[in-house]
Amino acid sequence: MMRTRREQAEWRREQLLDAALKVFASRGVDGASVKDVAEAAGVTPGLLYRYFDSKEALVGTLLAERGFLPRLRELLTADHGGRPAVEVLTELLSAFDGLLADNADLVAIFFSATQARATLAELVSEGQRLIGDFLAARVAAGELRPHDTATAAKTLFAAVAVSRRTGSPLDVARLVELLFPHER
Repeated sequence: MMRTRREQAEWRREQLLDAALKVFASRGVDGASVKDVAEAAGVTPGLLYRYFDSKEALVGTLLAERGFLPRLRELLTADHGGRPAVEVLTELLSAFDGLLADNADLVAIFFSATQARATLAELVSEGQRLIGDFLAARVAAGELRPHDTATAAKTLFAAVAVSRRTGSPLDVARLVELLFPHER
């Protein structure tokens, strides 16, 4: 099957991201070089640089496109059919935890990527903002008691991420119950 130039470029870009994921997961972001990624993809470093300006850009793209944010955005913008906030929140956090579990290599990269700290901070901030916006909308609707939604979002986001990273099981339903005890 013949591919158009655009399809070929997209295929190559995905191949480079696949190779980067494997290399960064096995060697760590700081322990791997662009040359290592290029070798794993079977290309020259020059070709890799045609797609990504730097190792930081490669890591940032990998985290942004293959990470949790696209799925979290989808989950938080879905129509929840008038279901109670605590039920939706439990489902969202369980899905987030599952997403992290299914992408262990990406989680390892996420926590080890010192070269992409600015990108990491943006991704975490957006995730927290999305959860905070969900909570704020439910407070505005009178469903949840008024509270510091930004801090609650940070707590929820961090609890799930840290529990997954440390391998400590987290009972998401219990966490939601502790934070929102009278909303059920």
